[in-house]
Amino acid sequence: MHFFSSLVFGLGLIAGTQASPAESRGVAVVHLKFHGGPASYDLYVPEDGSVVPTNNDISVSIIDVDTPNYDAISLCTFNTPGQKALVGSTTPQGVKQITVGPPQPVLSVSCRAK
Repeated sequence: MHFFSSLVFGLGLIAGTQASPAESRGVAVVHLKFHGGPASYDLYVPEDGSVVPTNNDISVSIIDVDTPNYDAISLCTFNTPGQKALVGSTTPQGVKQITVGPPQPVLSVSCRAK
């Protein structure tokens, strides 16, 4: 049992260090939340131009930009399987959003610094 606990703890440490490799390199990170119907997922994208796959195939209609003062509609590239229109807005609660039309999966995202 002690071996199993140590193994789980060690794997948790490894997973924790892999969760934010860009932050450890001193690169700013953009936090995006993708919504498709009742489903959603979060993605953290470094502001260094690297392409980050979403590994998710939900049909996205709205993207929340949870990074204050970051203009994701201008500074990020959202790769989708088809043609799309992106429209930026801000909710009455102050949340920046990007509407994706027509809704479709976002395959990958890359963002650059301000």
